[in-house]
Amino acid sequence: MSDPLELISKFTEELPAEAAKGEEALWEYLARRGAGIVNCHAASFFDADETKKRLTFKKSIGPVGGDLIGVSFAYQGVAGACAEGRRSVLVNDAEASPLFTKKVDKGSGFQTKTVIAVPALANGELLGVIEFINSIPGSFSDADLRTAETLTALVSRDVYIRKQEATIKQLNLKGESTINNLSGGFIGSDLEGRVIFFNPKASEIFEVGQEYLNKPVVGLFQLCPEVVGAIGDVLKQGKTVRRMEFTCAVNGKKKVIGYSSINIKGVDGKIIGAGVIFQDITNL
Repeated sequence: MSDPLELISKFTEELPAEAAKGEEALWEYLARRGAGIVNCHAASFFDADETKKRLTFKKSIGPVGGDLIGVSFAYQGVAGACAEGRRSVLVNDAEASPLFTKKVDKGSGFQTKTVIAVPALANGELLGVIEFINSIPGSFSDADLRTAETLTALVSRDVYIRKQEATIKQLNLKGESTINNLSGGFIGSDLEGRVIFFNPKASEIFEVGQEYLNKPVVGLFQLCPEVVGAIGDVLKQGKTVRRMEFTCAVNGKKKVIGYSSINIKGVDGKIIGAGVIFQDITNL
């Protein structure tokens, strides 16, 4: 019998190559390789829509896998319970479990006997649910559940990073010109607290170059502590303000800065960071 730790290690080593192919490849990898490691006959990954409480077959590995892709349904069954509670579920007797629903089996002709369902979570966001179905030995163990959770956590992390990178890239492509041509300064941070925007007007007001870009936002403390505080309030508390002001010493000169703070949203409407829009109003 293969050592689970050795299999997980190998799985982790190959993740970067799959991540380079994108989100679709990562979920495919989780279902395909995960089924082999957990030692089961089939696996399915569902996209989750927490607002509508719906699951959609995204990837499915097994005898009837290809027939299920794209099928969508309201939260129900083992996968629904997993998504609703955001917790893993292990069922070793589907027929007797109150969580199990036969609807998919009836429609596909497949018979589910044992199931592990694990929520794919990253940074507090439910990305989906992975199910590993029909243990080859006959039943799933607690060790199988822990292995499934580890594999899912690894892939979820990489998918989340890919989503963030793609969103920021799209935002950069669409918004960089606008941001750079703003009449006021703009400094923006991603959710991890890294400076992703520092427009030319911000450089002019604070009399610096672009050395703060791609650095932790806390590094701005030596430049102007109030900027760090304003961005931090948005990131940590979701607190935004409009038309406030603070004073800041810039190369020995006292400047009065009028500012507003905002959430930065990606093209899909999800919050991906925080920003501060400001002007030098010292002489006004």
